[in-house]
Amino acid sequence: MGRRVEYDLLRVTACFAVVLLHISNSYWGVVDVNGSDFAVMTVFNSFTRFGVPVFFMLSGLFLLDPGKELSARKWAGKIGKLLLSFFLWSVFYAFQSVLFNGILHGWNSVTKDMWSNAFTRLVMGHGHMWFLLDLLGFYLLVPVLRKICEDTRVLGYFLLLWVFFRFAAGNFLSDVWEGRVMAFITSMHLYVFTGYIGYFMGGFFLYKTEIPRRWRYLIYAGGTGGLLFTILKTLADSRRTLEHDDHWCSPSSLNILLFSIAVFVFFKQIRVPEHANRSGLAAAMAGSTFFVYMVHPFFIEKLNLLGIKVISFPPVIAIPVMTVGIFAAAMVLGWLAGKIPVVGKWITFQ
Repeated sequence: MGRRVEYDLLRVTACFAVVLLHISNSYWGVVDVNGSDFAVMTVFNSFTRFGVPVFFMLSGLFLLDPGKELSARKWAGKIGKLLLSFFLWSVFYAFQSVLFNGILHGWNSVTKDMWSNAFTRLVMGHGHMWFLLDLLGFYLLVPVLRKICEDTRVLGYFLLLWVFFRFAAGNFLSDVWEGRVMAFITSMHLYVFTGYIGYFMGGFFLYKTEIPRRWRYLIYAGGTGGLLFTILKTLADSRRTLEHDDHWCSPSSLNILLFSIAVFVFFKQIRVPEHANRSGLAAAMAGSTFFVYMVHPFFIEKLNLLGIKVISFPPVIAIPVMTVGIFAAAMVLGWLAGKIPVVGKWITFQ
């Protein structure tokens, strides 16, 4: 497939949603569940939950097309590039705290435990880098998954199994017959259907499937319903139990699946004017999204250390202002980083 600006816009939107998620969720678990701040944070938080699923869907869309040549050398190169990008960012996050502590308080203040913790973090990366490890697993499976994608009926069957084991079983069958049904299902050990792999493969399925208008409207209705359910159910459950309950915000929840599909299909169907295509702005921004995803937690953490937090100001104002500011700054830095010879391609994953 050729480059389509609609998917560039979707990537940028998903990236913005992830930044908004990590800002709106940063102090969500400490505010009063009965207060207005909690309600505001929950609304913002719920609107972002399509971001990570859509990132997986877009990755699958471009990697799983059997009609697009993917030689063994190119496939191995993508894996190597992903590993190198992970390592570079892992080094940055593992040792930046040691560096800042040494600069601010003197190198004598850096203890052996700090160095030990830094080397421990080096292996697994910063918290948000789990996405890269999941993606690495999918990259390793690409030759197998592309074979499944050669027949859309087989792919559809795979996705039906994934929806059942990932969503239906856990959400609707966990208490049936005192848990015996779920115990039976678990004993099958079909772990491949319990992760994000369905989102990864679902992006290609939705790309290849022509969806009639009436079905698109049903998908949009389902996505809107999923979003409203996420907001209202999260508020209701949290206030009923007086605990911060984010169960329905998980990508494992059917409401988030419906919401994510609706967003993906909406962007697939929009048509951008030709002059916007020629500007190249969307493509340039899309090329910086990996960098934005990787660096934005650094900005959030440092602003929090300076006392600039979403709870330091009214969240209804602080959340969008911080999100736009961090997203814009990271996007510009990503564009500049991409200009660095050799290393720029690794840290921006282009």
